[in-house]
Amino acid sequence: MHGVGLQFGREEPPKKKGKGNFIRRMTTLRRGAPSQGRSAMLQAALMSAGMGGNIRPHFTCHDSIRRHILYVYNIARGSEKTLRREKFEAFLKGTQGALWVEPLTQESYSFQDFFWVWSQNESAWSAVRRHEELDASKPISNYFISSSHNTYLDGNQLSSNSTADAYREVLSNGCRCIEIDVWNNPHSRSTSRTPSKSPQMEHRRQFSSNSIPRIAAERLDALMSRHSRSPSAPQSAFSSLESKHSRSPSAAQTTFSTLETRESSTTLDPRDLVGSRSRASSRSKEDKFNGEPVVHHHGTMTSMISFREVCIAVRETAFQRNPLPIIVSLEVGADKEHQEMMVQIMKEEWDGYLLDKPFDHIDHITQQPRLNELYNKILIKVKRISDKQVEDEIERGRKLGISSIRAKPPITKPLADLAIYTHSEHFDDHQSLHSRTPSHIFSLSEDCFHALAHDATKIRTLLSHNRDFFMRIYPKGLRVDSSNPDPSFHWRRGVQMVAMNWQRTDEGMMINDAMFANTHGWVLKPPGLLSDENVDVEDIPRRTLDLRITVLAGQVLPLPRDRRQLGGVGVMGDRKFRPMVKVELHVEKQKGGNQDLVKETVVAETDNPDWGYDSKSLDFFEVKDVIEGLSFVRFKVEDSSSIRDNLMAWACIRLDRLQTGYRCIDLLSKTRRKTEHAKLLVKVEKVFRAETPA
Repeated sequence: MHGVGLQFGREEPPKKKGKGNFIRRMTTLRRGAPSQGRSAMLQAALMSAGMGGNIRPHFTCHDSIRRHILYVYNIARGSEKTLRREKFEAFLKGTQGALWVEPLTQESYSFQDFFWVWSQNESAWSAVRRHEELDASKPISNYFISSSHNTYLDGNQLSSNSTADAYREVLSNGCRCIEIDVWNNPHSRSTSRTPSKSPQMEHRRQFSSNSIPRIAAERLDALMSRHSRSPSAPQSAFSSLESKHSRSPSAAQTTFSTLETRESSTTLDPRDLVGSRSRASSRSKEDKFNGEPVVHHHGTMTSMISFREVCIAVRETAFQRNPLPIIVSLEVGADKEHQEMMVQIMKEEWDGYLLDKPFDHIDHITQQPRLNELYNKILIKVKRISDKQVEDEIERGRKLGISSIRAKPPITKPLADLAIYTHSEHFDDHQSLHSRTPSHIFSLSEDCFHALAHDATKIRTLLSHNRDFFMRIYPKGLRVDSSNPDPSFHWRRGVQMVAMNWQRTDEGMMINDAMFANTHGWVLKPPGLLSDENVDVEDIPRRTLDLRITVLAGQVLPLPRDRRQLGGVGVMGDRKFRPMVKVELHVEKQKGGNQDLVKETVVAETDNPDWGYDSKSLDFFEVKDVIEGLSFVRFKVEDSSSIRDNLMAWACIRLDRLQTGYRCIDLLSKTRRKTEHAKLLVKVEKVFRAETPA
């Protein structure tokens, strides 16, 4: 366990005379490198104390951070040569505020031993405190749910690609409410076509155009004649080419190769061969989605994918490492026949997961299920639109000069019947907030919600509704760049689902990541927002905050693309990487308040910056009306020499999970990926005080 740490860092070119100041030297510690004679004893002590499963990976430390750790060690040991056990315990419990400290077995600790033991105790080392075990015993409206808007898109809202991989991505990262916009297959010739079986159930053999047997073309006329009466005849005609493939939720490891084959190869279908062999080299538009419903952003230039492909991606990814339920928000523009296909496809692909009937012991008319009753279940959220509402929508469209073809058809009964504990209900005005049906969900745009929330006459009704019933907020239509609102504004008013554009890393998405980090996508609401509490808006627990953050050092900060060269110098040698750290406090904005909640360090000159032992602290004092579990601290590493696109790395931490003392912060990239060795060392001082009566 104590062996040499992993060597890392960017590639280092051969040293050249006179260029040593440009060569970045990475000092590798052996995780504190306990002496050989004591390493086994330390490891055994940790294992026997139950830390075996909590031992952290090798931490490799640059000199910029190591200097500060040595400084902390020297303060802790005082005038003595080494650090005595009693002082070490006092440091871990007092300075670091560690929630637990395993018994220390040595009488004294060298610097290497000190650092090794400290860095293994996550409670004393990491800036982020782990979540407590989730209380899943409450009705489902008592939780915040990690949610996605237009999940199928991989970029902007107007012209990006639709892809099933987007569902794999968000589900793998804890999202538990996804959106699927379903429309008619524009190339379907039949309105009574039977959906084909899943590739996971019956794996269709694929052929390239070069491998199609000549006899297929010669027998084309005969095949078309024999099967002309059945819309699905081409599929059945080649049933001998299909091989049975067992259907299992654990088949995720074969998914990517299967889907890639479906996209890149040609299905042997007689209609694709009509006319000539050359036309058989690529699948026809009619066959691309097999006559089944499609998913895309209607009225835009976004591409289409098949509804079945999305359902397969959900099935393969949803419950791999996460048993908590998924809510599927369906936006349906498909007609009756395609809706019938949707129901059949969902029942086929989500067999065993889809909740398609109420539980015997939970009447969906009068009560909600508890979270722990829905493990490994997929819940459908869908609108129920009456024929009169459709007629009204068409009439409004005519008056505005909008084609009635954009009006959505009514939801059919078989599809509506799947919305058991989560059905969409139309929101007219604030009077709708008096609805008492347990399963209803109101979906509002962020603009509509802001108007409600800022109306003093309606805020109490809004909070009361959201304690007991669901509300979902989605980004306003002007966010065509897939930007996001601040979800914490909506969470503080009890909204369970704030649908985010996961396609973009911005302030809103960083806050969303912080809320659900290291959870399974469902987070219990804080006191004052729960269904069993009848608390007025003024009585939701709030406190005054004094926060001081001192950024001490960093290591392996990501470099801009044009300066990923020796020492951070650009290709032309004209600019250096000049990092600075911005710290932003995200709390409820005060009316008429002008408090500065954004602070920044001085500019450094290397990707391993050291701001010194006496670096200036970033202070946020007398911040009032703070709800600790719904406030956030954001760290942004920016390149001050860049005018545009200057964000290099970031971290965002929920305030109640930000631990005090000397802390290590793991940084994320602009694409929300962990940057393995990029870290900040900071000192955090945090004090909460009860609000002083006015």
